[in-house]
Amino acid sequence: MADGMSSKHNDDLTGQSRFAWNLLVSWTSQLVLIFSGFIMPRLVDDKLGQVALGIWDFGWAFVSYLTLVGLGMGACFNRYIAKHRAAGEIKLLNQVANSVVLVQMVIATAVLFFMAIFFFILPILFADSLAENTRDTQWVVLFLGASLAVQMLSGSARGLLTGYHRWDIHNALHAGSSLLALSLMVSLLFSTTLGVVGMAIGYFIATSIFESIRFIFVAKICHEFKFDLRLANWDTCKDMLKFGIKSMLSNLPPILLLQTINIMIVASIGPAALAIFARPMALTKQIKTFMTKFTLMLTPTTGSIQGQGDLGAIRTLFITTTRLSFAFSLPTLGFLFIYGDVILTFWMGPDYALWPLMMILALGQLLPMAQDTSIRVLMGLNQHGRISIFAFISVFVILALLLLFTGIQDWQLTTAALLLVIPLTLVYGIFIPLYTCSKLQLSWHRYFYESVVKPTLYVLPLYALLASSRHAFMLDNYQLALIEMLAAVAITLVIYFIMLVPKPIKLRLQKKLLWSTS
Repeated sequence: MADGMSSKHNDDLTGQSRFAWNLLVSWTSQLVLIFSGFIMPRLVDDKLGQVALGIWDFGWAFVSYLTLVGLGMGACFNRYIAKHRAAGEIKLLNQVANSVVLVQMVIATAVLFFMAIFFFILPILFADSLAENTRDTQWVVLFLGASLAVQMLSGSARGLLTGYHRWDIHNALHAGSSLLALSLMVSLLFSTTLGVVGMAIGYFIATSIFESIRFIFVAKICHEFKFDLRLANWDTCKDMLKFGIKSMLSNLPPILLLQTINIMIVASIGPAALAIFARPMALTKQIKTFMTKFTLMLTPTTGSIQGQGDLGAIRTLFITTTRLSFAFSLPTLGFLFIYGDVILTFWMGPDYALWPLMMILALGQLLPMAQDTSIRVLMGLNQHGRISIFAFISVFVILALLLLFTGIQDWQLTTAALLLVIPLTLVYGIFIPLYTCSKLQLSWHRYFYESVVKPTLYVLPLYALLASSRHAFMLDNYQLALIEMLAAVAITLVIYFIMLVPKPIKLRLQKKLLWSTS
């Protein structure tokens, strides 16, 4: 019998039985984040102006580079927690968890150190482009960086909770933190003269409170875990760092690419242009976050299934979840492609509504966004090392080649959008899914037909009706536009119910319907 395992667990240790509930809570919590994400930019723009909003975006772009210090540690080790727990290897579970706790303490200290360096060198690097806003930008970087340090320190708690497949608690805490941060930021924005600096302070306070609460839930949920740093050992720390670095290399290129382009926009066009670019990016980011909350659960689930030695189940999981990812991404990104400028006009005003920019970002992110399942499954298999290195190098090689044609001066925002989506589509939308199929011994043709072609066919009526609705909207026939839009949604829901909902769920729903009408 495996060490530390005296009895079998009655619950599903792969997390598949909790998948639907975890996803429901995750997406519900994301609605809170969307609310916050839509409220604050408009308030900042109205209260402080476009330049201040650009500074806030720039602060986040700059701080995002600090994620490099994290070396991919934190929640990514949930794959090991789930695998060891499913196999009953409780001693190994505690070695992994305590080793990560120790490493996270060191990483959090390093984040604070590099944040201090950024604080002092920022005026030297960006004195001309930031001008009189330099001091405020420094303080924004300081408090956002301190928030990141707190998140790094609590990364082990996130990894334990998600390794136990408690994504519902993880995301509920994330939503609670966002609500408190929103309340504090709005209060400080309107009751003080601190501006964006006050917003950064509010975010730091909210982050500190809710990241601390995570450890309380770890104590209540993760019964096999025992906090004892004496259980940490150097070999396990090295293994976790190796896994974390591979995970970081797989996740980092899209983040680093976006932040690099953001900083180049500030340097080339100015912070006001970044504010315009960041708003349509924010719309696509909300959809991506919905998808990420879905696909993140695949890593510990895949690790658990691997612990039980069922490769066929992993192939089925990969195809099914990718099909669902496309089923979600196709209509949402398609809606932004057709109606994105209208949303931006109502949200931020006509100055932000650049339809070509919105169209490029929506269309260009479809393949990488809908196939995020690929890298998550590879992480669950611990087969993401080589492809992560390839992805990291390829993204920036492609960017460099594109810059040879576009240059780095006198950019248009559409140019910046193309520089973002082309590398991501080639690497994350084509290369990585092909690599995943090879690792799973899965036919590319089967994968493409089941996961891509089918959901694309399902949304063709939606696209036709949305295009007709947009035409009616341009002719100021708002009533017809609304009717066609609602018809598009209704028809798509019917198609999805027929084609995507599993038969057992359909039968249960039919029985409940018959019982309620009898």
